[in-house]
Amino acid sequence: MYARLENQTLPNTHNKSTKMNNFSRILIIASIASVQFTCGLQLSMVASRAPFTRQKTHNYSLRKIPSTNNRSSSSSVTSTLISQLACMALKRRLEDHAHVSCDLTADSNNLFLGRVGPVTVNGRGWGSPLGLTCKAIEATVDECKLDMGRLISNQKLVLTTPAEGRAMIALSATDFGNFITHPLMKPPSPPMSTNDSIITTNSKLTFLKENVSVNPSTGTVTFYGTYAGSKWKFSLERVAEGARKAKIQASLAELGDDVDMTKMDYEGLETALAFSTSQFFNEMVFELDGTFLSFQDMMLTDKGNQSSVMLSLSILVKKFPSPGIEF
Repeated sequence: MYARLENQTLPNTHNKSTKMNNFSRILIIASIASVQFTCGLQLSMVASRAPFTRQKTHNYSLRKIPSTNNRSSSSSVTSTLISQLACMALKRRLEDHAHVSCDLTADSNNLFLGRVGPVTVNGRGWGSPLGLTCKAIEATVDECKLDMGRLISNQKLVLTTPAEGRAMIALSATDFGNFITHPLMKPPSPPMSTNDSIITTNSKLTFLKENVSVNPSTGTVTFYGTYAGSKWKFSLERVAEGARKAKIQASLAELGDDVDMTKMDYEGLETALAFSTSQFFNEMVFELDGTFLSFQDMMLTDKGNQSSVMLSLSILVKKFPSPGIEF
């Protein structure tokens, strides 16, 4: 059709023929564009309906990310709440403190079941209402199982099962004196030997908080106590081998005014005091209203501004200390 219109030479139809030619070209171009548009649109629609295309996978991933982030955010908020409650509970029970912090790890799945851990408490310059003090402390339990209902509703930390862990406590000479004379500390009282018999009445070993010294160069902690009317010197040191890590030597420091030396077997008393106090430290379990601290090991260090004795302890937490209990 296009060729026949182009060959006509009638004068009165020339302009009309030219318009027809242009119109035909427009129709052809429009038809091609329509085909391309239609095919492209159909291909695009087919691609959007394809079940396993890259576009679909990408959209699926985008929908999952907010869910994971929300779960992580919820876990983070709950972990922060637990940490804050633990710090607040500790500060309420302490008379003095320079630093208190609680760091914990909580997986979102385990947290839903009330399991968190490990949990580490760090502190510096602690002092209790009854005079128990330390330079520094780091205590870690591997896992805590908490009552999540009580946590959310009452914002209270309640253990559902006992938690076990370990602690390292740094004590200055003053701290050690406060430790051995704390009201919860019950020193042993071996029998008092005389020339005639063994007397067990009116004889009680009492540790003294004064004149305690920590000497890392000799590896000894020196402290004093009274027994059988006299003053005794005790030297605590670490034993490198064996299950028992603490060894104490006892010696007479000052004879009492009313004590008859001829009637006392002081060498026997030194041996008895050394044995009983060594056993006492190695088997010591210090209870703080549901928290049990057991002696494991020790070391002396001169790091910091004063010498310290480091006590390694095992921890068993059956319940958190009650708010009204002083220690």
